[in-house]
Parts: sequence; C-alpha cells; structure tokens
Amino acid sequence: MNINKVSLASDAYQQIIGVTPHPILVATLTGEIQYANGAAELLLGYAPNELKHLAMTEIIPKCADTFWACRTQQLDKCSEALQRVKCEQLKVLRKDKSTVYIELSLAPFEAADGHFVMASFMDVNELRLTELELSRSNTELAQFAYVASHDLKAPLRGIENLIEWITEDIDDKDLVNEHIQMLRSRLQRINTLLEDLLAYSRVGNVELNVSEVNIHLMVEDLYQLSSPPKTFALQLGEPIAAFKALAAPLTQVLQNLISNAIKHNDKQEGVIKINAVDKGATIEIVVQDNGPGIDKKYHEKIFKMFEKLESKDDVEGSGMGLAMVRKITTLLGGDISIESSKGEGSKFIITWPKKPIINDTLINENNNND
Repeated sequence: MNINKVSLASDAYQQIIGVTPHPILVATLTGEIQYANGAAELLLGYAPNELKHLAMTEIIPKCADTFWACRTQQLDKCSEALQRVKCEQLKVLRKDKSTVYIELSLAPFEAADGHFVMASFMDVNELRLTELELSRSNTELAQFAYVASHDLKAPLRGIENLIEWITEDIDDKDLVNEHIQMLRSRLQRINTLLEDLLAYSRVGNVELNVSEVNIHLMVEDLYQLSSPPKTFALQLGEPIAAFKALAAPLTQVLQNLISNAIKHNDKQEGVIKINAVDKGATIEIVVQDNGPGIDKKYHEKIFKMFEKLESKDDVEGSGMGLAMVRKITTLLGGDISIESSKGEGSKFIITWPKKPIINDTLINENNNND
C-alpha cells in the first residue's frame, strides 16, 4: 500500500496512529489539529475528539514559528524548520491549564488529501521536574554552605570572645553578668538560624488539605498571635466571600508578613492594612504598613535566604521569613511582589491561587482529608 495515496481520514491512518503508545497529534501545515490518538488525549487531559480543530500553537506555543514556516514554504523547506525543534524538551499546556514537560519531534508527511505535520512526543515530566528540583536543591545547598561559613561563624566568634572577656573580668560581677547576657543572645541567634533553616527545608512538604478560608478571621487571629504593641492598629479592607484553598501554607505566609510588619515598624503608632480581592482563579492579598519602607535596590535581596537590612543585633530573626514566603507562594503557582521606597512604608502583594499547582499537578478539593 502506498501510504501517500491514502487519505488521513482513512482507517489505515487511524489504526496506525491509534495503536501507537506514544502521544501523537496530526495537524495541517497551518497548525490545525486533525487527529489525536488516545495517548495524546490522556496526557493532555482531553476527551476523545476534543483536540480536533484546535490550534497546535494552543497546546505547544513553541511551535508557532515552525508552522508559520510551513505555511509560507514548500514541504522540503518545512522539513528544515521542523528539524529545529526535533527532540527538544519543552512545556505544553493541558486542558486544565496545568503544564507537562515533553520531548517533541515534528515530521512532515504527505497523504492523499494534503500535506500534514505529525507531532510525536514523549512524557518526560517526571525527569524534568527531578532535574529542576535537583538544580534548586543544589542552589540552596550552596546558599547553606555560605550561611554555615559566615552567618553561623559570626556568633560563634562572638561567643569565643565573650568567654575570654568573662575569664578576664571574673572578679567584676556586673561585667560578667553583662557578658553572660550577650552570650545568651549569641546562642539564641544560632538557635534561631538553625530552626529557621529547618523550617525552610520543610517548605516543600506542603499539607495538601483544601479547606474553606475566611481571610478576615484568619488575619485577625494571626495579628493577635503576633502580640502587637497596644498603640498599633489593624485595618481590614472590604470582606470577601470565603473560598477554598490550602489553608496551612497561606497561614504561614500571612503570619510571616504580619509579624514582619509589626517587628520592623519604626513608628509609635504602627498601622497594618490588609486587603483581599477575589480575582476569580486567584485571591490578591495586600499587606501594607507605615513602617520605614525598603529602598528599591533591596527589593530582590530581601527574598534571599538569611538576608536582613538591619543589624542582626538590632532586630531579632534570621532573615529567613521572606525567603520562606516566596518559596511557599511560588511552589503553589502563586506570586509575591513588593512596592516600597525608603521612608514610605511597604506593600506586599500576594497572588494566591484557589487551585494551586504543585510540580505542575493541579490540587483540588479532592485532596481535602476533612
């Protein structure tokens, strides 16, 4: 049988492609999908025949330039364009808007009813995610090595000096007591560093329990738990309806931001403003304060591990809070940004997904163990 004389719609083509275990899409040179086998529908989350007539570029945006080349050139020239994305690892969009990594090969062919492009891909999502996680872990390991050699050494050197001073001033009770207090402070700093580092390392172990969240009640509870000075005030925006979300990580994020807004505020009458807006698929939460503000040149630095703008002796903490906030938020497919300038207070804007995606896997209410 000369396959070039067989129509794409024929049983011969359908059977050959249908029994292939690898996902396959067949599209026209303009990028309109004509056929998808069962493996492709399963991987991309579509029901049978739902992919037909969709644009290939909706599924694989990286193919846009390739199909433009195919539309404007002869088939042999199209083949050259297709070769440029052969066996390339890239991210494709599933029906539920989650993504999956694939290894893609494109090939042109001719049937009785025209010229077509076959997209054959292999699911390499688990491999790619493992590579990304390994890269992230290596980066964090390098950061930890720096912390171990710098941030932990500093208080240890201070302890060594204090022991010498205590030995020298052993007969002066007041000086010895002062040195002991400083010694305790250094030990507490080391303890805080180690505890926060452990908490940071556990961020990836997110509790996948979806529950109903009343953002106003959550914020009010967290504000009181932060023990604000009596002269401070909490101001809440317009209430929004309760929504389903991963409550535990959201609590941790807001607790860090509220605690920071109180701890770093330099005003006698501190004001913490929190507003939430339902954006449909996400909740936008704004945490604003009237504190000292943060110069724009530090807006990225504050989200790094163990970064603090004040002296380590002036304000308690390890500088891990905002690093954990960003890690949690991005892990769940959200985002956090800052608007601030020195002397003008700070505003942190959180985009929190109602249906978070962890490692390109959509988390829904079925994960609720209640």
